[in-house]
Amino acid sequence: MKTITKDKNYFIKIKVIRTELLIWGGQNLRRFPWRDTTDPYKIAVAEVMLHRTKANQVEDIYVKFLHKYPDFESIVKADRETIRSDMESLGLFWRSDMFYDMAREIVGNYSGKLPMDKRKLMEMPGVGNYISAAILCFGYNLPEPILDTNTVRVIGRIFGLKITDSSRRSKLYYDIMHDLVDFWDPRILSLALIDYASIICIAGKPRCDICTLKDICFFFNLTLSD
Repeated sequence: MKTITKDKNYFIKIKVIRTELLIWGGQNLRRFPWRDTTDPYKIAVAEVMLHRTKANQVEDIYVKFLHKYPDFESIVKADRETIRSDMESLGLFWRSDMFYDMAREIVGNYSGKLPMDKRKLMEMPGVGNYISAAILCFGYNLPEPILDTNTVRVIGRIFGLKITDSSRRSKLYYDIMHDLVDFWDPRILSLALIDYASIICIAGKPRCDICTLKDICFFFNLTLSD
């Protein structure tokens, strides 16, 4: 895979990306109920429900679920079948079992509070790189890279990196994303990047004509030379 030299130009590029995303996000961030909170529990519920499911399918179920289960203790007090029933309409039933097991571990080992430690989070049932990163970034505002199919697409195009299914687990992508979010508000920047990928730097044919990052984008400049 292509390597990146972290020289002066690299960090200038990082700063430009950060600045442009914050400006764009200030006017264009999408609104969802899980974005109106920094409660790690509510973030965890959202990320479990959003796995392979569109946001508009999750919204109503998410709101009702939180009203019924305001914390991990309330989930543990319910039986596994009840939680499964409440999440049934989302499909992928393993998620409800996973979340119930997660809640039991958090209540049993961490007094009902999610730890601020990625290693400990990833030891929990069903918690991988993405969910642990989302909890730390969106719940605790820590500079933890949010790497998924969409965010790696933006990073890969701008820096001219090969984009594959394994890019989400790439150290190179992780390092670039960490440099990008390593400042005072990683949460807002990460949300802006997610939405930029969904609205501007879309899969297939990106909307380069209205992209404010096109001047520093390897992908855009390559298309100009073709």
